[in-house]
Amino acid sequence: MAEAWRVEGIMPRKSLEECARRIITTRFQEMMSFKEGAIDGLDIEFVHDMRVSSRRLRAAMDNFAECFSKKKFRKYLKKIKNITSTMGAVRDLDVLISKFKKDAKSLTEDEQIGVKNLIIQLQQKREEARKPMLLMFSSLEKERFDKKFLKFFEV
Repeated sequence: MAEAWRVEGIMPRKSLEECARRIITTRFQEMMSFKEGAIDGLDIEFVHDMRVSSRRLRAAMDNFAECFSKKKFRKYLKKIKNITSTMGAVRDLDVLISKFKKDAKSLTEDEQIGVKNLIIQLQQKREEARKPMLLMFSSLEKERFDKKFLKFFEV
Protein backbone atom coordinates (compact mmCIF):
# COMPACT_ATOMS: atom_id res chain seq x y z
CA MET A 1 0.00 0.00 0.00
CA ALA A 2 1.29 3.41 -0.94
CA GLU A 3 2.09 5.79 1.85
CA ALA A 4 -0.12 8.87 2.12
CA TRP A 5 1.38 12.00 0.65
CA ARG A 6 2.51 14.72 3.00
CA VAL A 7 0.21 17.74 2.98
CA GLU A 8 2.16 20.98 2.66
CA GLY A 9 1.09 24.33 4.08
CA ILE A 10 -0.90 23.20 7.12
CA MET A 11 -0.19 25.75 9.84
CA PRO A 12 -2.02 26.95 12.95
CA ARG A 13 -2.45 30.46 11.54
CA LYS A 14 -4.23 29.15 8.44
CA SER A 15 -8.01 28.95 8.42
CA LEU A 16 -9.76 25.60 8.72
CA GLU A 17 -11.14 26.04 5.22
CA GLU A 18 -7.71 26.67 3.72
CA CYS A 19 -6.25 23.65 5.50
CA ALA A 20 -9.19 21.55 4.36
CA ARG A 21 -8.63 22.66 0.77
CA ARG A 22 -4.94 21.74 0.98
CA ILE A 23 -5.69 18.33 2.46
CA ILE A 24 -8.43 17.53 -0.05
CA THR A 25 -6.44 18.64 -3.10
CA THR A 26 -3.38 16.69 -1.93
CA ARG A 27 -5.47 13.55 -1.38
CA PHE A 28 -7.09 14.02 -4.80
CA GLN A 29 -3.75 14.41 -6.56
CA GLU A 30 -2.45 11.39 -4.68
CA MET A 31 -5.43 9.33 -5.83
CA MET A 32 -5.13 10.47 -9.43
CA SER A 33 -1.41 9.66 -9.51
CA PHE A 34 -2.38 5.97 -9.71
CA LYS A 35 -4.90 6.41 -12.53
CA GLU A 36 -2.66 5.55 -15.48
CA GLY A 37 -1.36 2.42 -13.78
CA ALA A 38 -4.92 1.37 -12.92
CA ILE A 39 -5.96 1.89 -16.54
CA ASP A 40 -2.96 -0.07 -17.78
CA GLY A 41 -3.97 -2.97 -15.55
CA LEU A 42 -0.65 -4.81 -15.54
CA ASP A 43 0.18 -4.19 -11.87
CA ILE A 44 -2.70 -4.78 -9.47
CA GLU A 45 -1.12 -2.49 -6.90
CA PHE A 46 -2.18 0.60 -8.87
CA VAL A 47 -5.84 -0.33 -8.42
CA HIS A 48 -5.22 -1.02 -4.75
CA ASP A 49 -3.32 2.22 -4.19
CA MET A 50 -5.91 4.28 -6.05
CA ARG A 51 -8.71 2.75 -4.03
CA VAL A 52 -6.89 3.34 -0.74
CA SER A 53 -6.17 6.92 -1.77
CA SER A 54 -9.81 7.45 -2.72
CA ARG A 55 -10.83 6.27 0.74
CA ARG A 56 -8.39 8.73 2.32
CA LEU A 57 -9.88 11.46 0.16
CA ARG A 58 -13.42 10.48 1.13
CA ALA A 59 -12.49 10.57 4.81
CA ALA A 60 -11.00 14.04 4.41
CA MET A 61 -14.06 15.24 2.53
CA ASP A 62 -16.40 13.81 5.16
CA ASN A 63 -14.40 15.52 7.90
CA PHE A 64 -14.39 18.92 6.21
CA ALA A 65 -17.82 18.93 4.55
CA GLU A 66 -18.99 21.90 6.63
CA CYS A 67 -16.29 24.11 5.10
CA PHE A 68 -17.90 24.07 1.64
CA SER A 69 -21.15 24.88 -0.10
CA LYS A 70 -23.27 21.76 0.14
CA LYS A 71 -24.62 21.33 -3.39
CA LYS A 72 -21.34 21.27 -5.33
CA PHE A 73 -19.48 19.55 -2.53
CA ARG A 74 -21.98 16.69 -2.44
CA LYS A 75 -21.65 16.29 -6.20
CA TYR A 76 -17.88 15.87 -5.87
CA LEU A 77 -18.17 13.58 -2.87
CA LYS A 78 -20.61 11.37 -4.78
CA LYS A 79 -18.13 11.07 -7.66
CA ILE A 80 -15.32 10.12 -5.28
CA LYS A 81 -17.54 7.49 -3.65
CA ASN A 82 -18.27 6.12 -7.12
CA ILE A 83 -14.54 5.93 -7.86
CA THR A 84 -13.98 4.01 -4.62
CA SER A 85 -16.81 1.60 -5.38
CA THR A 86 -15.75 1.01 -8.98
CA MET A 87 -12.14 0.41 -7.96
CA GLY A 88 -13.35 -1.93 -5.21
CA ALA A 89 -15.04 -4.26 -7.68
CA VAL A 90 -11.72 -4.80 -9.46
CA ARG A 91 -9.68 -4.92 -6.27
CA ASP A 92 -11.86 -7.61 -4.70
CA LEU A 93 -11.16 -9.88 -7.66
CA ASP A 94 -7.44 -9.07 -7.54
CA VAL A 95 -7.36 -10.20 -3.91
CA LEU A 96 -9.20 -13.44 -4.68
CA ILE A 97 -6.98 -14.26 -7.64
CA SER A 98 -3.85 -13.57 -5.62
CA LYS A 99 -5.05 -15.73 -2.73
CA PHE A 100 -5.96 -18.67 -4.95
CA LYS A 101 -2.61 -18.47 -6.75
CA LYS A 102 -0.79 -18.53 -3.43
CA ASP A 103 -2.91 -21.32 -1.95
CA ALA A 104 -2.68 -23.46 -5.09
CA LYS A 105 1.00 -24.09 -4.44
CA SER A 106 0.18 -26.27 -1.45
CA LEU A 107 -2.45 -28.38 -3.23
CA THR A 108 -2.19 -31.67 -5.05
CA GLU A 109 -1.80 -31.63 -8.81
CA ASP A 110 -5.47 -32.55 -9.32
CA GLU A 111 -6.61 -29.84 -6.92
CA GLN A 112 -4.37 -27.32 -8.66
CA ILE A 113 -6.13 -27.99 -11.96
CA GLY A 114 -9.47 -27.05 -10.39
CA VAL A 115 -8.02 -23.95 -8.77
CA LYS A 116 -6.34 -22.90 -12.03
CA ASN A 117 -9.71 -23.14 -13.78
CA LEU A 118 -11.25 -21.03 -11.03
CA ILE A 119 -8.45 -18.47 -11.41
CA ILE A 120 -9.14 -18.28 -15.15
CA GLN A 121 -12.81 -17.59 -14.42
CA LEU A 122 -11.91 -14.94 -11.86
CA GLN A 123 -9.51 -13.30 -14.32
CA GLN A 124 -12.33 -13.14 -16.86
CA LYS A 125 -14.59 -11.58 -14.22
CA ARG A 126 -11.82 -9.11 -13.44
CA GLU A 127 -11.66 -8.07 -17.08
CA GLU A 128 -15.43 -7.57 -17.00
CA ALA A 129 -15.11 -5.52 -13.79
CA ARG A 130 -12.45 -3.38 -15.45
CA LYS A 131 -14.87 -2.28 -18.17
CA PRO A 132 -16.97 -0.04 -15.87
CA MET A 133 -13.73 1.27 -14.36
CA LEU A 134 -12.38 2.21 -17.79
CA LEU A 135 -15.71 3.77 -18.75
CA MET A 136 -15.67 5.74 -15.51
CA PHE A 137 -12.18 7.07 -16.26
CA SER A 138 -13.23 7.99 -19.78
CA SER A 139 -16.31 9.79 -18.49
CA LEU A 140 -14.31 11.66 -15.86
CA GLU A 141 -11.85 12.72 -18.52
CA LYS A 142 -14.56 13.91 -20.92
CA GLU A 143 -16.18 16.04 -18.26
CA ARG A 144 -12.76 17.31 -17.13
CA PHE A 145 -13.55 16.18 -13.62
CA ASP A 146 -10.02 16.58 -12.31
CA LYS A 147 -9.79 20.20 -13.47
CA LYS A 148 -13.21 21.08 -12.04
CA PHE A 149 -12.51 19.28 -8.77
CA LEU A 150 -9.19 21.04 -8.27
CA LYS A 151 -10.69 24.41 -9.23
CA PHE A 152 -13.49 24.00 -6.68
CA PHE A 153 -11.05 23.09 -3.92
CA GLU A 154 -8.13 25.34 -4.90
CA VAL A 155 -6.53 27.37 -2.13
